[in-house]
Amino acid sequence: MQKLNAEILKLAREVRLITQEDLANEIGAEQGTLSKIEKGILQADIKIVDSISKALDFPVSFFYQEKKVLPVEGHYRRKISTSVKKMKQYLAQMTIAEWHFLSMLDEIDLPETKMPTWDILEDGSPAICAKYLRDYWRIPKGRITNLTKLIEDNGIVIIALDFGELDGFSTYFNGNIPVIFVNKNLSPDRYRLTIAHELGHLIMHFGNKVSSDRDLENEAYEFAIELLVPENNIRPYLSKVTIEKLADLKAYWYVSIAALLRYSNTLGMVTGNQYRYLWTQIGSLGYRKKEPVTIPSETPGIINEIISSYLSDLGYTKEELALTLHISVPEFERIYLHSKVKLKAV
Repeated sequence: MQKLNAEILKLAREVRLITQEDLANEIGAEQGTLSKIEKGILQADIKIVDSISKALDFPVSFFYQEKKVLPVEGHYRRKISTSVKKMKQYLAQMTIAEWHFLSMLDEIDLPETKMPTWDILEDGSPAICAKYLRDYWRIPKGRITNLTKLIEDNGIVIIALDFGELDGFSTYFNGNIPVIFVNKNLSPDRYRLTIAHELGHLIMHFGNKVSSDRDLENEAYEFAIELLVPENNIRPYLSKVTIEKLADLKAYWYVSIAALLRYSNTLGMVTGNQYRYLWTQIGSLGYRKKEPVTIPSETPGIINEIISSYLSDLGYTKEELALTLHISVPEFERIYLHSKVKLKAV
């Protein structure tokens, strides 16, 4: 007799952000009973599994997968206020996304990974690393027009999910596939800075021993801003900085006004008083919530190509593909379908 996977039940709860007590109340069971099921002490009968399935909005098959739940590990960019409960939800979402990706990988050839490794202590600063990567990837001088495509063309997978307070997360699937998760709700400029930031983590911090006194987030940020806006290109334009000039620079570099102001301060192009005055201006104009100047949005391509291949080339319907991924059709549509994905003709 097939048994419910207790670890997956807990994972499903974390994804839906529901406590054990609330789920027990929802399905009309004692919390102690649910606790014993999650600990593997008590086996759930099909009636309870069916109730759990409805309450958590996962197909019954999801709970019978023979998988070991190993939450993804890596580096992330998040709000300081993010709760432990929310982080568990994001990690659970990414764990399931990893299962989906690897289950579909058999039919797909990924681009060859061309990503250097970098040890800051031996090879140089994060900014030097970014300069090296521009040479390594033969990036032309000036703006990177589509950073997502550039990263994916070099074998790093980008997956956009609906995260609340998490901007990005970098990890490896199967120990050898570099992956960047990004919050699909970010503004285009924040999205670009986030994937550049996570790329910095992948290159500089995985596989290297790092001491606890190093600020890895600041190192990743230093890498990201140099990659997007090379100092030797931008420095001449940061003299006598104004909000209007920063807006013009944003329109070209596809980097936020706030990030450009911070960078001008880092490079010593503004005095402390000027920096504080400009930050006050940004606040009074409402730019901390929404900046002017619209820049193009970027969309991950690899995961979309995989889904398109299944739905068109391999002849799957969205119902069949959702079934293989053990999620409902509405959830499959929410996570994976949009206007750029080609559906099988019916």
